[in-house]
Amino acid sequence: MKEEQPIELSLAVNCLEEHKAEGVEVIDVSGFSPFASYYVLATAPNPRALGALKDHLEEVFDSNGIGVPVSEGKPESGWIIVQGGEVICQLFLAPNRKEIDLAGLLKQLGAR
Repeated sequence: MKEEQPIELSLAVNCLEEHKAEGVEVIDVSGFSPFASYYVLATAPNPRALGALKDHLEEVFDSNGIGVPVSEGKPESGWIIVQGGEVICQLFLAPNRKEIDLAGLLKQLGAR
């Protein structure tokens, strides 16, 4: 039987897709992460869109009663992190996502 996913995961994915984030990828890290169950990776086409995605995520989490304990980074840096409940959203500009390869790292650590 498949375990039910947290509501914050569907909210994050739907929000990112609705606001035209590219390459939305969900990675289950529940098997090795003590502070999150899922990472959601996404790419923004430019710094302005990166900042807007952050704002949209914070708004959707807040309006659904999910606190945002972590929100780090600035659009100019090429990456932003927004955590809502069990979900960490890592937003990138394309060059930063490729250089950092967080998906590859998480998969090496044992994500399924």
